[in-house]
Amino acid sequence: MGIVKPRVFIVQENEDANIMLHGIMWLKGCEPHKFSNGEECLEKMSQLEGKVDAIIISGKMASDRNIMIITNIKKINNDTKILVIGDNDSDKTRILGYGADEFAQMPLSPENVADKTFMLISRDTIKQNRLT
Repeated sequence: MGIVKPRVFIVQENEDANIMLHGIMWLKGCEPHKFSNGEECLEKMSQLEGKVDAIIISGKMASDRNIMIITNIKKINNDTKILVIGDNDSDKTRILGYGADEFAQMPLSPENVADKTFMLISRDTIKQNRLT
């Protein structure tokens, strides 16, 4: 049996950011999937029966009230960790209220995004290890 790679979705409207984050998550040993809109992300998540470890979403897409991507992700799998990358701090409270697990403000390096994603994925495991 091989190593199970963390499955990470990247949902950014900026194609360059999508490619960069996809590449770095692949280099870090993940199974990344990139999407340019929320509908594609939700469709693929449903196809995978919610088996997604983490999702990196732009602040703009997270704030889109038409699709309510964070709420819909949590309906599919409440355990999926969500990192939102926003360009200003004013949306932070609302986005966290939608159910995001972490909010990071730009500018960020791709390494920093990867580190934050891995911390979200490992948070539950760390908590369980401390309780036992």
